[in-house]
Amino acid sequence: MEHPYLTVLGVYRPIISTETWQEQWQVTGDDDQTKEHFDKLVLIEAIVEGLDEQFDMSKFGQMQPDHPDDPRYMQVGYDEALLSADGETMIHREMNCVRGTGQLRFAVYLHLYHPDRPLQWQAGAVSCPPIQDAPLRLMMLLPYNACT
Repeated sequence: MEHPYLTVLGVYRPIISTETWQEQWQVTGDDDQTKEHFDKLVLIEAIVEGLDEQFDMSKFGQMQPDHPDDPRYMQVGYDEALLSADGETMIHREMNCVRGTGQLRFAVYLHLYHPDRPLQWQAGAVSCPPIQDAPLRLMMLLPYNACT
């Protein structure tokens, strides 16, 4: 039996459209709070392989510095999408869509990202590459949806 393995392909700073900024501003009602909402937002692209169970998105994220040992405060990924093997096509975008056999490529949003902290997942922890600007292909496939 193969051990599960996660490879983070990229951690990206998403492109936030003016319309999305305004939608979020309607929630916060404040420029600074809206900016803060997006400041530590990332889009993570990864490949998981060797799973013999469903990928558990509730265990995919980061422990927060002020509660490093308390999973109740873990910031978890959300609004996930299962991608094609080459990352050029979105297969599904819904909760619990990262499932299947073989290599599974996916992308997921994460708030309050700390680049100096490891990313947790159901089989352990993994380091991430430096944050880069999001590739246009991912922004076309997975535009950020403001939380209303």
